[in-house]
Amino acid sequence: MVYSRHAMPELVTITECPRDAFQGLGKFIPTEEKISYLNDLIRAGARRIDFGSFVSPKAVPQMADTSQVFENMDKTNDLYLIAIIGNERGLEGVFSCNGKMKGRGYINCVGYPLSVSETFQQRNLGRSIEESRNEFAMIARRAHERNIDVICYLSMAFGNPYGDAYSPQTVVEFAHWLADMGVKTVSLADTIGNATPELIAELFTLCHDSCPGVTFTAHFHSTPDSFAQKIDAALDSGCRLLDSALGGVGGCPFAADKLTGNVNTMLLLEHLERRGFQANLDRKRLVPVAARAAKMAQLYSRPAE
Repeated sequence: MVYSRHAMPELVTITECPRDAFQGLGKFIPTEEKISYLNDLIRAGARRIDFGSFVSPKAVPQMADTSQVFENMDKTNDLYLIAIIGNERGLEGVFSCNGKMKGRGYINCVGYPLSVSETFQQRNLGRSIEESRNEFAMIARRAHERNIDVICYLSMAFGNPYGDAYSPQTVVEFAHWLADMGVKTVSLADTIGNATPELIAELFTLCHDSCPGVTFTAHFHSTPDSFAQKIDAALDSGCRLLDSALGGVGGCPFAADKLTGNVNTMLLLEHLERRGFQANLDRKRLVPVAARAAKMAQLYSRPAE
């Protein structure tokens, strides 16, 4: 007897990024509301979440309560939490949170923004690329000693608006340096939303070919009418780890005067279904959470100028 075999849809993993969404809103979201929203996300099945950042509250006031938010989240055993840090002080904040939980929850991964643009690194972290690379090397070593994963976000990976020198090969050289330090995940960040599908395809192909032991994730900022072409370029070049945010809000407040938002999770899930991929999120379960995200964006967005 001959049995037909149907290939299972290929899995694409989405990191839901409420942290990136929250920091793009001008008014402070009450801590209790952040906790409630994140718990709604978890109940809806989100298990890989970029939830907060341990950075200067003067620089990013929206993230000043990350420790309190973490301590009050519903932490399931299969939850994978990512926190953004900008220096060793931020890493100490992660260590402190993990220590308080005594095994009842865990920040699994720290993310560090390292730009290939000198101007943006100064704007974002207030230090040079060389200084940041030296600091990141120390952060990666200390995090790995505590069994905490590290993601490096290569900001301005598709060019910059400042006139700084740029080439895809420069990004590949950064990726090689990170791989040599044992960094397993590198995010290619379309910080100001200027990436073209052609450049996305070129860069992901170069990075995959040059650093086969590294997982490259796509962190795109985009408009609703242009995200699909960017996602397709990444998917067709082998990327299977994508960042997005319900409502498509957010973006980097230090990159440009006008924010370009994140890829909308709901639109992304619809697009992946059309492409025949399986995602780690269930669109139907996320519907009420997406509605809540939209209300929060409206309530806490910057006032019109």
